[in-house]
Amino acid sequence: MQSIYYINVTLWLIIINLCFAEQPADRGANEKTKQILTYIAQLPQQGKVLSGQFAGYSPDTFNTQQIDEIAGQTGQVPAILGCDYACGWNYKSPPQDIIDYTCNSVLKEHWNKGGLVTINMHLPNPVSAYGGGYKDRMNLNFADITNTNTETGQRWRLFLDRMAEGLNDLQQAGVTVLFRPLHEMNGDWFYWCNQDSNTFKNIWQDMFTYLTLTKNLHNILWIYSPDQSRTNPSIYYPGDGYVDIVALDVYTDNPESMQGYNEMLNLNKPFALGEVGPQNTNGQFDYTRWLTAIQSIFPRVAYFLAWNDGWSPIRNKNAYSFLNDERVINRNKINLGHGTSTEIETTPSKGKILYSFSNGIGEWKGANVVGGPWQSNEFMFQGMDSLKADIQLMTNARYALFTQDKSTFQLNGYKKMIAEAHVASWGFNNYGEISAKLYIKAGSYWKWYDSGSNKLNSRTATALVLDLTQMSSEELNDVQEIGIEYTSNEYGSNTAIYLSHISVE
Repeated sequence: MQSIYYINVTLWLIIINLCFAEQPADRGANEKTKQILTYIAQLPQQGKVLSGQFAGYSPDTFNTQQIDEIAGQTGQVPAILGCDYACGWNYKSPPQDIIDYTCNSVLKEHWNKGGLVTINMHLPNPVSAYGGGYKDRMNLNFADITNTNTETGQRWRLFLDRMAEGLNDLQQAGVTVLFRPLHEMNGDWFYWCNQDSNTFKNIWQDMFTYLTLTKNLHNILWIYSPDQSRTNPSIYYPGDGYVDIVALDVYTDNPESMQGYNEMLNLNKPFALGEVGPQNTNGQFDYTRWLTAIQSIFPRVAYFLAWNDGWSPIRNKNAYSFLNDERVINRNKINLGHGTSTEIETTPSKGKILYSFSNGIGEWKGANVVGGPWQSNEFMFQGMDSLKADIQLMTNARYALFTQDKSTFQLNGYKKMIAEAHVASWGFNNYGEISAKLYIKAGSYWKWYDSGSNKLNSRTATALVLDLTQMSSEELNDVQEIGIEYTSNEYGSNTAIYLSHISVE
């Protein structure tokens, strides 16, 4: 009798779990789409968050330049890649041709390497026969959007047909889309913002039904994403049967001040950050502050999508630490079985930053320099400020940035030291160049060890690698000086030398 009781209890638990498992709003969603929704919903329970990066508007600005920079400077590729199908400020006749999905080829490549993709659109105003007006209501009657007896409604239907072509192209390639239409609807800057809430819900529901049932798109997870800077973010919520994930778009210099979080959680859907970026401190924002805020105040965040250009982590501070944090899942850590990625994580498992300059220059000094050294954000690598000094270019002249602060010399147990050095592009004659070497002076005789000389690049950082295994344990415990020696090959005018940071592995 007891065994029958336990069997019944087990069966009921299984049934309960199935009933409360995250199910897509589209009941015909394909299996991969269901799998991804479940995966995203479970991430906060594991203390994990997916990284994401917006890559631009198709076709005007979409490119992978910042993705490549992120990979080069942090060793990571964001898990989610974003594209906008519509440059709604452009003019074109017919206006549906403004909707462009040529970014799909890049999205497919990202997917095939194990990543996820998200799409949003800044659609032109459908009241206009020539496009444009994404921030202008013109003479739009918002309710006409779902009325195909009006010109506005007919254009809107053509918009849906065009976006369906792009979404179906991804569906045919097996790609699930995190689809975030009509975002920031509670704001006051787009034509779909601050409209009658019931009309907005009708438009969303009509779009959902048309794309899902009429166009047979079953690869979509629907993201409802108001803006955190306005009140009542849930007032436009179209209903549980039309939304898979709720999000907030958050541009702030203080992540802990995000508003609307609890109101969105009350909708009982997985929660994400649809867009994130600094509000006023572009270039100076420390992205690791988001990790602190998520861990301490907003633990239900499943993923974030950083905006591009000056809002991107790679254009701000501590991108390396942010994307290499153990809580962040990048593309190479997703394990959903849809990619063929052979990426290898490049972050050293036991490495650490020995010197960085985002919080000042410490005890670093310059030799043979005409100015500095200073903390500078003129050249930022891996999201960190640099140490900068001005120099006068002379033939075979040597310059140095160095420290003799013994309290920072913690080298035992590491096999190599890596410095990221850089030089400005100005001041050189035709064949002028700067080379650099990372060095250590150790022991009572100040014995010299260095990385060998490397020519510096004015476009990015150059890694200088010093082999620590050539030094004895006694020498590693008796370091006198650590520095970078720069050498110019010919006469010129003034230029600048930079040191981004030094790490040990």
